[in-house]
Amino acid sequence: MARRIQPIFDSILADDRLLGSSRSFVESLQEQYTRKKSLSQGQRRALGRIEAQLASAPEIDVGEQNRLDSLISRAAAANDRWAVTFITSLKGQLSMGRELSPRQTEILKKVEDRHSDKAQAMRESWASNFSSEMREKLVIAARYYLANPPYFGDIAKKALEDDSYVPSERSYRKMVENKYATKVIESTLAEPKFNAGSHVAIRKTASIGLHSTRRTNGVVLKVDAAPVTSAARGSKVYSVLFFGDSKATLIEERWLKKGKA
Repeated sequence: MARRIQPIFDSILADDRLLGSSRSFVESLQEQYTRKKSLSQGQRRALGRIEAQLASAPEIDVGEQNRLDSLISRAAAANDRWAVTFITSLKGQLSMGRELSPRQTEILKKVEDRHSDKAQAMRESWASNFSSEMREKLVIAARYYLANPPYFGDIAKKALEDDSYVPSERSYRKMVENKYATKVIESTLAEPKFNAGSHVAIRKTASIGLHSTRRTNGVVLKVDAAPVTSAARGSKVYSVLFFGDSKATLIEERWLKKGKA
């Protein structure tokens, strides 16, 4: 007579050693069984293998378990969700009596290094020494990336929504010091070639949409009239009222030249 399935689910899911993907798999089978009242032969065999592995698996070494639990706590405190998921899956693997692969051991060591006492002290030092100049560059890069998705979206939103937010040093350098953000920051912070009140004209190299018979010359109303959203050099944004127009135009510095007074 075939064994009843529900008690097997209850027994397996009550075992605290079942973690990570193995637990998720069993829970998905239980959900299917609850809906359909049946499992395929392959699913029954897979469930039986997990039951047998739990029955025969040795207990995790106490020292190893404490090591992983401590690392999970450190990673959670640092909001390193990937590390928490990864280490939890390793615990589940060890709980099932399966050894870690060389690659898993290598990655685990890197995660430990990332959340060591020394690394934590360095993060705290980084946060306490985060200067107003660094924040200014972070905000400039954040505006650029929100205008040009999808990269760094989460960090950019946090930077603009919370003026006390400090990203990790690694995240900051990746977002703020890459070649695109560097050009945007340079354009934003550069001394303007034209001041408010200056007469300007559109260069012949400007995009066709900017040319108009009424736009031969104009006057700068405002410098840095909008965030720089182009990584091209000379992308500082001006508000210019061209003679004959009723409304000002936002235009990048690279498309302007000195006009006639």
